[in-house]
Amino acid sequence: MSFNLDTPRASDQQLAALFHNIMVDDEVNLSVACPTDVTPDCNQEELNACYRISWQLLVRGIDLADFRRMIARIAVRREASPDERIYYKEVRARFKHMRFGCANFDVRHRYPWQLHFITSQMGFLQDAFKSGQKFKTCWMAAVLWIVLLPLPFKLVQRRIENFLSSNPPKFREFQCAEIAKLAKALASGEQVTGQQFHSLRKIISRRTAFVDTLRIIRPSQQLNNLSAYLATINGLMGDMHDELLLKEIRGELDYHKDKFLLPDPIAVRLRKLIDAHLRKISYPPHTITSSPV
Repeated sequence: MSFNLDTPRASDQQLAALFHNIMVDDEVNLSVACPTDVTPDCNQEELNACYRISWQLLVRGIDLADFRRMIARIAVRREASPDERIYYKEVRARFKHMRFGCANFDVRHRYPWQLHFITSQMGFLQDAFKSGQKFKTCWMAAVLWIVLLPLPFKLVQRRIENFLSSNPPKFREFQCAEIAKLAKALASGEQVTGQQFHSLRKIISRRTAFVDTLRIIRPSQQLNNLSAYLATINGLMGDMHDELLLKEIRGELDYHKDKFLLPDPIAVRLRKLIDAHLRKISYPPHTITSSPV
């Protein structure tokens, strides 16, 4: 059965509020306490509405032709101006949120590879111009310009539109599996590589995106508090990941092999998140350790 992504149509105010949420989803506030309910339940209508508004945020908020022109300018100059960096970050945020929407709300709980390729390419290009890698900036921009042409992007749209909605029980299992991955990392002595750390951060980013979308569909102070707590973890992990990438570029770290201890500000908050989840929900072990992503 086809799923209508265009109607009901979210209001401009709802889209603006969602965009605001995702632009501050890594703001650090160390005074925010961990809420008691860190795994909100959703009904079927809410799951569908969360995916729909994520789609509308992408397609109603981006002029792809204008964005491609900017990418072409970046390729030619091999750098991005301050204003271009802001615009670029905003467009990339919409793509990332759609990717999170696929992982969270589709029953397959996976990124479509076409969307993942574009979003990853955006990340590689951003890393290149932020670190002053001119040659890499040029060819990464050229690749991104090509995949955002109307025909290739139409294929991406079709894959996103091929939405198979998750249902409340399966969505709950997915949430438990995500927490289980965090618990496994902390149970192994909190020693991780850069790549493993990035995987843990993606779990937090996915959870943050879910909560930030749900609080547009179902506003509540409880969800606002949870969003602020997750944003703090997301921000702390994001800052640390940026440092890891710089160390790798300088040859000070093997991103895939060298292990390090999770810093206390991150580890403590992750432990509180896990404990709060386990206090709320009790699942058989085989359910908690499943890994749909």
